[in-house]
Amino acid sequence: MASTLMNLYRDKRNGKLGGVCAGIARKAGVEPWLVRVLAVTGLVFASFLTFVLYMAAWLLLEDRPDQPEPEPAHVKSAGWQSGLSPKEALDKLEGKLRRLNGRVAEMEQLLTSREFRLRREFNDLREDK
Repeated sequence: MASTLMNLYRDKRNGKLGGVCAGIARKAGVEPWLVRVLAVTGLVFASFLTFVLYMAAWLLLEDRPDQPEPEPAHVKSAGWQSGLSPKEALDKLEGKLRRLNGRVAEMEQLLTSREFRLRREFNDLREDK
């Protein structure tokens, strides 16, 4: 029941031991190996607490339900995941930033225009009724 409330499940298909790390990685949107490294690090520095938390998650979390997963448009969307060269990733990022900069400039122009101030004053008059 706790796992359905948080939408957190054990992922035995992608898991190594009990599927806890794979389930946490799936929920967090990171690679499972990263969660496993953090778990092993936790075992080294806080072994008893990490072990108890892992065992509790193993016992309390339900298995991930078998549902057909929707096919993602891009399997790996971030530049560091998609295998782009640094130059391609930088060009892609520069294009996104250029588009965002244009949108911000349009918003600034609207907010500093006389038309916007006039509309705001009319709206204030309507609210004062």
